[in-house]
Amino acid sequence: MSDLDPFKLFLDIQLKLPRNGPGSARATAEAFALVPDLPPAPEILDVGCGQGQEAFDLLPLTQGRITAVDLFEPFLDKLHARAVAEEVPDERLTVKRADMEELPFGDGAFDLIWSEGAIYLMGFEDGLRAWRRYLKPAGACVVSELTWLTDTPSPEAWDYWREMYPGMGTVETNTEAAKRAGYRVVATTVLPKEDWFTDYYGPMKDEIRKSWGEYEGVEEAKAVFNEMYREIDIAERFLGEFSYVFYVMTRAE
Repeated sequence: MSDLDPFKLFLDIQLKLPRNGPGSARATAEAFALVPDLPPAPEILDVGCGQGQEAFDLLPLTQGRITAVDLFEPFLDKLHARAVAEEVPDERLTVKRADMEELPFGDGAFDLIWSEGAIYLMGFEDGLRAWRRYLKPAGACVVSELTWLTDTPSPEAWDYWREMYPGMGTVETNTEAAKRAGYRVVATTVLPKEDWFTDYYGPMKDEIRKSWGEYEGVEEAKAVFNEMYREIDIAERFLGEFSYVFYVMTRAE
């Protein structure tokens, strides 16, 4: 019987990847360009930042300050080390350990809340409603959320995501959820297929192959790797029926 922690193994793989979810600098820049009426130097909160790749993608797009928060300290350690290596000053990037469900900030502290691939941990509507208080009255929020792009998905894709993320909605249902949570959706963009594989699933496959021999005979590790392969297989065969969608929103009164 192994004492391996499956979740820790998953996070160890994640630490070795360029990104901690599908995305790209280009997709981040396209979504940022759709945010209306930001001040010249906005206060930006990046929620569930992981290793902070999107924070570094945002830095050249704004003169503002980014506060990057996550709960997993090894991610934040890696983020901080990169910030030091690239000589990013604290007034441009602040790294903070925090639970997205209990953020340690005052009301109206930020011009923009940003979150890529993380809001599912709270649920799309619940997360938006909880985070709204941290926005200034004219503030904006941009999140990428796993979304159905068809009303008639393939049965295998439907069954998989109903198991893994039963709250997954369509663009239409998520737009309505954002409205109920106190936002107005001003634009959406769909993440293209290459942004799933170039810096995420491709490197993930490589890391699994490298790690497989190290855990030979450890059934718990085999189960983790097989589950990761299963997700990649679903994406390879059915991407286009679903994808991450960026929702660009403003705070409604």
